[in-house]
Amino acid sequence: MNTQSDFQSDLSRILRKINEIAQESASEDYIFRGETELYEESPYYGKVSSSLCREYLGDIEEENFEIEFVQKEILDEAKRYSDKEDFEILTELQYYGSKTNLIDFTTDYLIALFFACDGSPDQDGRVILKQRDSVESFLEQPREPRNRVIAQKSVFLRPPSGYIYPDKMIIIEANLKQPILEYLRNSHGISTETIYNDLYGFVRNRNIHESAYTLFHRGLTYQDRGDSAKRQVVKSEWYNKAVEHYTEALKLKPNLSVAYNNRGIVYENKGEIDLAIADYNTAIEMDPGHADAYNNRGNAYRNTGKIGRALENYSMALKLNPEFAAAYNNRGLAYHDEGKFDKALHDYDIALALDPMDATVYNNRGNAYSKKGDFGKVIENYNKAIELDPQLAEAYYNRGVDYYRVGEFDKAIEDYNVAIELNPEFVNAYNNRGAVYESKGDLDKAIQNYDMAIELDPEYAGAYNNRGNAYRDTGKYSKAIEDFNLVMELQPDNASAYNNRGLAYSDKGEYDKAISDYNKAIELKPEIAGVYYNRGNAYSDKDDFERAIENFNMAIELNPKFGEAYNNRGLTYFIMEEVEAAIEDFNTVIELDSEFVNAYSARGLTYFVMGDFERAIQNYNMVLKLKPDNARAYDYRGRAWLHLEEWKKAKTDLITAKDMGEDIVDSFHDDYGSVEDFEEENNVELPEDIAAMLRR
Repeated sequence: MNTQSDFQSDLSRILRKINEIAQESASEDYIFRGETELYEESPYYGKVSSSLCREYLGDIEEENFEIEFVQKEILDEAKRYSDKEDFEILTELQYYGSKTNLIDFTTDYLIALFFACDGSPDQDGRVILKQRDSVESFLEQPREPRNRVIAQKSVFLRPPSGYIYPDKMIIIEANLKQPILEYLRNSHGISTETIYNDLYGFVRNRNIHESAYTLFHRGLTYQDRGDSAKRQVVKSEWYNKAVEHYTEALKLKPNLSVAYNNRGIVYENKGEIDLAIADYNTAIEMDPGHADAYNNRGNAYRNTGKIGRALENYSMALKLNPEFAAAYNNRGLAYHDEGKFDKALHDYDIALALDPMDATVYNNRGNAYSKKGDFGKVIENYNKAIELDPQLAEAYYNRGVDYYRVGEFDKAIEDYNVAIELNPEFVNAYNNRGAVYESKGDLDKAIQNYDMAIELDPEYAGAYNNRGNAYRDTGKYSKAIEDFNLVMELQPDNASAYNNRGLAYSDKGEYDKAISDYNKAIELKPEIAGVYYNRGNAYSDKDDFERAIENFNMAIELNPKFGEAYNNRGLTYFIMEEVEAAIEDFNTVIELDSEFVNAYSARGLTYFVMGDFERAIQNYNMVLKLKPDNARAYDYRGRAWLHLEEWKKAKTDLITAKDMGEDIVDSFHDDYGSVEDFEEENNVELPEDIAAMLRR
C-alpha cells in the first residue's frame, strides 16, 4: 500500500531529475525537447529528426535525399490554399499534423519534461538539450503564434539535413513518468489541458481518448478470451494480446487508471506478479479511490504469501466500497491462508449476503468447513457451488478431495473425472485421482494419472513423489528412487522425498543408504514422527536394536498415539527377550486401536513363547475375528492347542492353516526340530493322525 514515505521518495526523485536538467542547462542558452521514447531500435537513435525526415529516410539512402526539395514541393502545393509566408504555412501544417521538416523545441525545460512523460508509460523517455547558438541559423519563431505555441513556449528548428544531434540528453525513467506528470500538474499548472489549450487540442485529446478506449476494450475482449480458454497455451496467447492492447491504450492516454488495473490482472494471470503489483500501484496513485485496484493488489500479495499486506488491501477496498462482495470473498481466502477459519467464514457469509449466486464463494466456504472438519457443511457448500455453476471444475475437485479424505473413493474419482472433463489441464485433479487409485490398490491407474500430471507440469514435484511411492508399492524400487531423485532436484528441501527414498532403499535391503536418507529428512524436519519410526525399522533390520528402540521412543514422544511405533518397539523388545516390555507395548497399541491385528498377533506370539498358551489363544482368536484368512494365526493357535493337549481343536486349526496354504510342517520343524523332539520336550504323546500330519 502506498505510504507517506512512498510519496516523499517519488518527490525526492522528481526534484533530483529537475535539478539535473537545470544544472545541465545553466551554463549555456539551451532550448529543449521532450520525447516519450529513446528509440534505441530506430536508425534515428542519438539523433533528433523531423517528421518529414522520418517519413522518407526509412526507405531512401541519406546521400540521395534532399529534404528541402521535398519540403518545397509540399509548400508549393499548400500555397494553393494559403497566401501566408512559407514558414507560417509550415507551422500551420505542423499544427494540423502534416509531415514537415520542422522540429518542435521549447524554451522551458519543464514543458519539455512534460512531453517526455506524456506517453509510452512502459518505456524510458528523454529530455534533449540543444545550445541555441549552434542552431541559430535554422531556428525560427512564428510572427503570429497560436495559443498552443504560446502555451508550449515553442521554437522551431528547420535543419537542412532533416535532423540534428543533441548536445545533452537526460533519461526519464518509465516508473517516474506518472509521478512527474502529477507533480507538473499540481505544482506548475502544466497539463494536457494547458499545453493543448485550443479547439484543435480539444479535438486531438478527444480523438486520443476515443482511440485509447477502443484499444482498452480490445484488450478487455482478449482478456476475457484468455480467462475462458481451457488450455494454458491458448490462455497465454490471448493474455499476451490483451497486454499489448492495454499498453497501446496507455501510450495514447497515460492517465487511464483502469487500463493499468486490467493489465495488472492479466500480468497476474500470466504469473508475472511483480509487474502486476507495479500496475496496481500506478492505478492507485492515479485514483486513490480505486477499490478494484486495492482488491486486485490484495490478490497479488496473497499469491506471493504476503498475507498481512493482502488483508490491508482488501480492508481498504471494503472501506472504499462496503458492498464489494468479491473483496469479502478474497479477504476470506486470506484469513483461510492464516488458519483463521472462523473469520474466513464470517467474510464468506457477508459475500453471499451481498451476492447469493456466487458459486466460488460457496466453494471457498466449503474449503473452510473442510479445515474445521465439518464434513456435512463441506459437501453442502460444494453441492451448492456446483448447482449454481455446473462448469466450476474447482468445486468438483474440492468435493473429490473431501470424499477421498473420508474414504469414499468411488465418489472422489467421479468428481475428479468431472473436474478433468471440464478442465483437461487440471494438473492437481490428475495427481489426486492417482492418489485415490493408489488407495484402492489400482497402482497401474494411479501411475497413469501421475504420468499425466507430470506431462502437463514437468516440474510438479508432488506428482513425482506420489509416482515414486506407487512404483515402490509395485516393487519397482529403482524407478521409485529415480522419481524421488527428481523431487529432490526440484525441491532440495523436501523432507518427504528423502523419507520415501529411504523406504525404497530399505525395501531393497540397502539399510545404510536408507538411514542416510532418514537422517537428511530429520535434519530438514525434525518434528516428523514417521521418519524416526522408519529409521527405527532400518536399525532393527540391521540388528542394531538399541538404536531401533531409541528411534521408536522418539517417534512415540512426538506422537504418543503412534500405534505402529509401539507395535514395532514391542517386536524389538521381543527379539531382545524383554517380553514384559514387549507385552506392555502391545497392550498400548490395542488400547489405541482395538482392531490392530498385528498387535494381537505379536502379543499372542509373545505369550506363546512365554508358555502362556491360553492367553496366546485368546489373542489368536482376536486375530481371526478381525482377519479370518490369517493362516499363520490358525497355525500358531493349533500349536497352542497341542501344548494344552486339546487334540481335536489342534487338528482342526492345523488342517485349516494347511488348506489356506501355510506350510505347517516346515513351520513346526523350524520351531521344534521334529515330532519326537516336541513330544520329549513337552512330555506328551501326539495322536498318531496329528503326528503323521506334522512329520516330514
